[in-house]
Amino acid sequence: MDTTKETGALPGILILSHGPLCTSLIESAKMIAGDIQNVAALPFEEGADIVAYAKEAKAVYDKMPEGSVVLFDLFAGTPFNQFIIQCEGKKIEGLSGINLPIFLDVLAQREYKRGAELIAAVEDLVRDGIVNVGKFASAL
Repeated sequence: MDTTKETGALPGILILSHGPLCTSLIESAKMIAGDIQNVAALPFEEGADIVAYAKEAKAVYDKMPEGSVVLFDLFAGTPFNQFIIQCEGKKIEGLSGINLPIFLDVLAQREYKRGAELIAAVEDLVRDGIVNVGKFASAL
């Protein structure tokens, strides 16, 4: 099995979450952005074997092109913790706290950026993605 990452391909996005959030994010993004390439979702289901889940997640990530990223629902949640354990100290690029605006930003930015540069660009955009609707509505 060839585990060498492709260097010129569009960076992959792996989304890991408790339950179906990760798959729902992809379905919602398709409604907005159309067809989405090189994205994988692995929901961690109640009662699942956590080690098997983490090994599968790492295997999926290892098959993705160079510069790919991982998006997690929660920092230090089971999908995050188990994936990090499987990485055995190897650096990965990713974000926790995934939501639809963040996912759409990653999709758009990955055409021009990859890895750490992609995460840094999206991290800057995230700060403007949270809007206090009460303040917004009162300004109208």
